[in-house]
Amino acid sequence: MSSFPDPLLVAGATDRKIIVAIDYGTTYTGVSYVGSKASELKDITVIDGWPGSRQNTSYVLKVPSRIAYAAENERTIADLWGFQVQPGMSACSWTKLLLDENTPLTEFDDRSLDEASGAGILRLPAGKTAVDVVADYLTYIYKHIMYTLARHMTPPDLAITPIEFWFTVPAIWSDQAKDATRTAARRAGFASSRDRPCDRLFFISEPEAAAITALKKDGIEGVGASVKAGDGVLVCDCGGGTVDITTYVVEKVLPAVKFHELLTGIGGKCGSTAIDRNLYKLMSHRFGRAFDNLPTSVRGPGSKFMNAFENVKRDFGISSSFSVEELPLSMTLTNGTPTEYYDAEERLVKITSGDLSALFDPVVNKVITLIQRQITDARNLRGRGIINRIILVGGFGNSEYLQKAIKSTFATTGEIAVTNPTDPQAAIVQGAALRGLDGIRPSTKRCRRHYGFDWGIPFREGYNNEKDSYINAFDGIKRVSGIMKWMIARGESYAENYKQTAYISRNHWSGDSLRKTSNFYAYDEVLAPERKDALGMSCSLGQIMFKSDHAILKGVYRVGRIIVDFSQVDLSRFAAKEMDGHKIYNLEYNIRVTFGARDGLLKCEAISQGKTIGKTSIDFTAN
Repeated sequence: MSSFPDPLLVAGATDRKIIVAIDYGTTYTGVSYVGSKASELKDITVIDGWPGSRQNTSYVLKVPSRIAYAAENERTIADLWGFQVQPGMSACSWTKLLLDENTPLTEFDDRSLDEASGAGILRLPAGKTAVDVVADYLTYIYKHIMYTLARHMTPPDLAITPIEFWFTVPAIWSDQAKDATRTAARRAGFASSRDRPCDRLFFISEPEAAAITALKKDGIEGVGASVKAGDGVLVCDCGGGTVDITTYVVEKVLPAVKFHELLTGIGGKCGSTAIDRNLYKLMSHRFGRAFDNLPTSVRGPGSKFMNAFENVKRDFGISSSFSVEELPLSMTLTNGTPTEYYDAEERLVKITSGDLSALFDPVVNKVITLIQRQITDARNLRGRGIINRIILVGGFGNSEYLQKAIKSTFATTGEIAVTNPTDPQAAIVQGAALRGLDGIRPSTKRCRRHYGFDWGIPFREGYNNEKDSYINAFDGIKRVSGIMKWMIARGESYAENYKQTAYISRNHWSGDSLRKTSNFYAYDEVLAPERKDALGMSCSLGQIMFKSDHAILKGVYRVGRIIVDFSQVDLSRFAAKEMDGHKIYNLEYNIRVTFGARDGLLKCEAISQGKTIGKTSIDFTAN
């Protein structure tokens, strides 16, 4: 393992800090760190030493995102994580996907996610939520990070050196999922230790982090500086659980790289684990209950069966010479089960190259469709030549089969070059560290969805529905409820710390609770409706929530609740009157939402008469 170069951290220096980047992935997790006095990509250290046995050195830069609880494994006396988890153990895998389970599936999401959960693959121990399990796993990541840093610094130096933790998250994730990740990270110790009050927690999208690495390598430090001003770079982040597509336009590369997001990115839950789920469906089809009734410790992620398939999956596409691969799995076949797919004597499942193509192709085709849609939208916006480079990153981005498919689709005319970094798995965690180190970031981003509040406006006779009308108790005016006040539009460009305000007027009766809530809404499609209960004139697949075999139209949905506490506010500043022996106040204030906060999360505050009032927070669990 490499260590901090001496100039990076000086004992007792108060103006220095450590930047630590964490790429918590569906299947693997990577960590990097760098001292704040560094300036180059080569100064960033990616942790390559992890506890536990490690037979496959291909994944030395990442540790499996897996935890096995002692309470569920008789032969263990302590919880095990990462490489410590052995085949045959009952373990929790792919838990990251459960942090975003409340978000409706899109047309690009793998429909078998529900089936995987029902089959026990996306399992949670009794009494634990997804946030609990992720927090438990990240606790070990945090401890290992601090252990690693302590090997290169004296305890007093480490104690006084602030740490910035930069977590990467899928760009397609909901605000609730980001908040769930934040909750899990803080429970694990990140920027929450009483002994380390100066530590801070930040979030950055995975494709943005990858873009920073790619542009730093190819635009400034790369041989020949192959990326130049005016280039359109499509970053395709293909991970274990998600695929994110974001396009950037390079404004300049020297003396510092500057770029902006061209248009709203797209993506889906169709990463490499979707191939695994396709394998499960194939096995169930061929072997029925002989496979379905096996415990997840035998057939699930981390088992000998799936570890062998992981090797096959990673090498698929490099050579076309093989005809049959064999995967170890002990099953008792029922009468009538075809034996051509199973060697009962050697306990081996037989998978042909044709089988693998059938497992890969549906997932690869979704990735290609995502890229094609982004290119089409970019060309409609800026012309045919706007995108001239596709950069593949993420673990799945290293797949030779995927790379060949994308190159054969987009790189044959010479208009677009398809590349991937030397180590696509490390690109994201390196970029996140660079974000904290250099402050490299897009000058502007594109909002992923519409955001706003509902409010009441004066009733419009002949236009509004009477069932939505009400009389305001304070001023006696007839109003209509459920009208949306959109603060920012999907696709709207915004810079860091971009703020928008929404006017709020509400009645408060003396004696009522001074803790007021306002629902905060979002809408994912291009044209936002006037009413919160409207589905719009048309409905695409992106507006459909899929649950089992049923599809429900999706319209405006609640992101969470914004809570304003007026308990310490002087109500005399607001207009008031006596009604029926009770005092009623007209609370008029603005809620200001920050969409481009540096820490990567939504922020809000309530303001009245030029002053911040009360304590304001967003409850994302209320959606």
